[in-house]
Amino acid sequence: MHRKSYVTRMPNKTGAFLLASKIIAKYCGNIVRVSYNKAVDLHMLFLDVEATAENHQKIAKELETVGYLKNELSETRVIEVNIKIPDQPGAVLPVLKILDLYNINISYLNSSANGTPYQDFKMGLLIENPDMIKMLLNDISAVYQIDIIEYDDFEKNLDNTIFYIRLANEMQHILSLSTAQTMEFISESNRILQMLQETGESPKKVFGYIRRFAYFISKYRGSHFSADIDQVQISEQVTLYSIQPPCGSNTYVLASAEELVLIDTGYAIYAEEMFKIFKELFPAWDTLTKRVFITHADVDHCGLLSKLEGIRIGLNQKSADSLRCQAAGIPDYRETSDLGWGYSKLSRIISGYSPPNPAQFEVLDVDSPTPAPEEHQELIPIAKFTVADLKFQVLEGSGGHLYGEMIFVCEEYGLVFTGDNLVNISGFSEERAEFNSLAPYLMRSVNIDSQKATEMRSQIMRLLGELEDKNKKPCLVCGGHGPISALENGELKALQKARLKQPPTWY
Repeated sequence: MHRKSYVTRMPNKTGAFLLASKIIAKYCGNIVRVSYNKAVDLHMLFLDVEATAENHQKIAKELETVGYLKNELSETRVIEVNIKIPDQPGAVLPVLKILDLYNINISYLNSSANGTPYQDFKMGLLIENPDMIKMLLNDISAVYQIDIIEYDDFEKNLDNTIFYIRLANEMQHILSLSTAQTMEFISESNRILQMLQETGESPKKVFGYIRRFAYFISKYRGSHFSADIDQVQISEQVTLYSIQPPCGSNTYVLASAEELVLIDTGYAIYAEEMFKIFKELFPAWDTLTKRVFITHADVDHCGLLSKLEGIRIGLNQKSADSLRCQAAGIPDYRETSDLGWGYSKLSRIISGYSPPNPAQFEVLDVDSPTPAPEEHQELIPIAKFTVADLKFQVLEGSGGHLYGEMIFVCEEYGLVFTGDNLVNISGFSEERAEFNSLAPYLMRSVNIDSQKATEMRSQIMRLLGELEDKNKKPCLVCGGHGPISALENGELKALQKARLKQPPTWY
């Protein structure tokens, strides 16, 4: 059975949902999610349906036949008018009859007696056919005095009915989305709204966060892209480069004479900008041998994987399974909850993400004599890899942040890649801190299991302390976001701010 989201536009009349339900039931479809809020949009209803692929085609065709599925978005307009109506019984009826004649819905209405012979009726009129506006206003003005009121599109109550359309058209413009992508954007925005409204959040606030999320990612493209780049000589043979983009994960490059090894790759939307940086840092980029490893399978860490054609991708079995789910069009491990699903799908749409080719996967623990159990509470060693003279141990976490999470530890040089299990939040720039505050609101938590995530951080901190004692110097911590840091008195400090005896040469 396949699960599919339908964005439907239904008439505001009795039996509309019943008809849709009958069509879905006719083809053995099961409605697993439904969302409708008249205060947010008068006509739009969201459905998640499970059915066979063949029956989905039949359901879509019949819903389209009855006019419930739209292949394109129309720009619904709201006009706020002030109509001066005599303060006497039945005086409003002529206006209501005109609105009924033109099939106009009222999205906002406000009036009260003011001690004069007239009342000022402020109405928000939902106009789906802009061609009729002039005729409508002419007919009303023939009966009563009418004024058009200027208003701020997003701030007024009357706009609650068209949140989705306004947001979708805006996103389609700034992100160059296709109609299908735009409809999916609406559907996933609704999924997040539905969940957050149950906790008391308002549509205005939810859509405000979604808008900021999209604008943050999109506005740093091209000439606006600026990354912080740090360089540390780790050993005689390996130099570490940290590339910290405006938003999305860091990308680390371990460079030796023989090859370049990337760890995590950020958002796909910045592919052009990142490849430009790679070629500036490494003039022989096109001819050098390359490998890439990921700390976990979130969209903001895997964006460039599909762009690195033919390059081996090192990952564990759980991360490989999650990425294969993406490629197959079924929910991955981040998408096991509705909020996670909505946020992940929005991330994919906004960042232009495509899943990588599974043929490039090099599953690190596939032949492990002691594979990690499906569920565990400790950091478990599952594999090893080397980069020139650096020897790394791969430790799998419990899945507090994401099922399949890993950290990479080079004990000899005290170098640890911690992914999102441990990041130096205090080292974020103001803009990065603001961006990284959006996901915790839209998903309610960036972690699948916050209790497990807290325990993982504690275990990693203990590991760092042990390595520090062993090596007689602080560990170099490379988190999934933020600056390269060093552990100093039990706290992470950005490398350039830490009071260290070691210069950028780490060995």
